[in-house]
Amino acid sequence: MTIFNIRIVRLLVLVLGIALMTLVAPVSAGLLVSSDVFNVVGEYHPTTGAYLGPLTPSVNGVGQLGVKLNAAGDRMLVGHFNGGVDEFDANTGAFIKTYNPGSSVGTQWAGLYAPTGGVYLSSWATNDVREYDAVTGAFIRVVTAITSPSDMRIGPNGNLYIGSYGGGFVMEVDATSGALINQWSQPGGGQSRTNDIDFLPSGEILVTAMGTNKVFRYDTSYNLLGFFAGTGWGNTHGIEVSPIDGNIYVVDGISSQVHAFDPVTFTEIDSAFLNPGPGGKIVDLAFRVPEPATLGLLLSGMMLIRRRSSRKA
Repeated sequence: MTIFNIRIVRLLVLVLGIALMTLVAPVSAGLLVSSDVFNVVGEYHPTTGAYLGPLTPSVNGVGQLGVKLNAAGDRMLVGHFNGGVDEFDANTGAFIKTYNPGSSVGTQWAGLYAPTGGVYLSSWATNDVREYDAVTGAFIRVVTAITSPSDMRIGPNGNLYIGSYGGGFVMEVDATSGALINQWSQPGGGQSRTNDIDFLPSGEILVTAMGTNKVFRYDTSYNLLGFFAGTGWGNTHGIEVSPIDGNIYVVDGISSQVHAFDPVTFTEIDSAFLNPGPGGKIVDLAFRVPEPATLGLLLSGMMLIRRRSSRKA
């Protein structure tokens, strides 16, 4: 290899290194918490709970509800009681667009980045989950009908799980076609006010119930295993199993706090994780973490170029 070609290869390594910092470095770990009172997503340290400041206020939406991030952790969807689902840059808080905006669209509890490449919205006005184009924001189709859908989650089996706030049940559907796979009721039925869903590494299903103020546990066959609850809470909302420490974090609207639980014993570790507390009602939370696949791909590319350069030099 000539000196000129060696310099070209080294330049490519430098450019790839800059691309690595540009694409990966901005995605830092964080804990994002929504509030239907402040209408501002706040950011907290994901392991200490220390308050880092406001990430972004809502733009067209009013009364924040569900918060969901894409796989890369760099885009965020925020549902609302009205005004549509706002989309933001999850690192800077910069506004991107609003899905299904308007003053009469009613509650759209959550947005979800779908396996189809579109965005799913849970709509109370139409009692269904609908898909929108992720680029243009245009309506595409109705995915599935469901009474007053609350939060949604793609399960470890690849299916879509949707809570029904008014119906008090969880519906499992094919994440692409929307075809019904299963449906089961929460203890208390419609009075349970099913809110949010998450999964433990074992596949165990965790479902929050705002009406009974419990987190119910189900096995992969939907059998009820038990429940757990937090200290001094009264409106159990969002739930998230931390990808950082594995603990279970649950938002409560009455104590205005995030409560932490052990993922094996389900005992309460911390009844006031957020420090300082928000001082007003909060609804949902999401852990922002870099996507491991992106980092691994870029690092592999850099190592390959370096090996080739050293062999040919």
